[in-house]
Amino acid sequence: MSSPDRLLRRRATRFWRRTTPVLALVLSLVLLGACSVEPLYGSRASKARGGGVAAIEIAPIKDRVGHIVRNHLIDSLTPKGQPAHPDYRLTLSVEQEKIPLLIQLDDHATRFNLTLRARFSLADRDGTVRYRDTAQATGSFNVVESGFATVTAERDAAEEAARVLSEEILTLILLYLRR
Repeated sequence: MSSPDRLLRRRATRFWRRTTPVLALVLSLVLLGACSVEPLYGSRASKARGGGVAAIEIAPIKDRVGHIVRNHLIDSLTPKGQPAHPDYRLTLSVEQEKIPLLIQLDDHATRFNLTLRARFSLADRDGTVRYRDTAQATGSFNVVESGFATVTAERDAAEEAARVLSEEILTLILLYLRR
């Protein structure tokens, strides 16, 4: 072996001797830091505080968009049906607002934002409100010459916003129950 090869080998050996402990320390810190992470939708989430999300009864809602939000929440929170003895009761109200977004020179709106706002509360068996919050979702649709196409686009935007709103409510409730 020539002298430059030995020199390179010694430098590489010194480099790895110095960096291996540092790399091991960084890797162990990363692994230890991840130990406190728990899945939000995992099996532990359903066991938290009694029945967890599976023990939430969802109160009926009057309007169509609220009914869509409620159905998405039922599918997400209680896919096996309403619980016989719920730990919590979820009450919510949904408001819908249509705001013109794109207005032509002749004051004719050709695009709208459809905003859904939900106020909800989670009460325990005794009726004491444990958690109260609001959530919001926005969809948009175009106004076209065909009235049927416009109505269909508005309905589709409302349904998509209702789906997003239900996911937002679900996330907020799960985060509350994880406390």
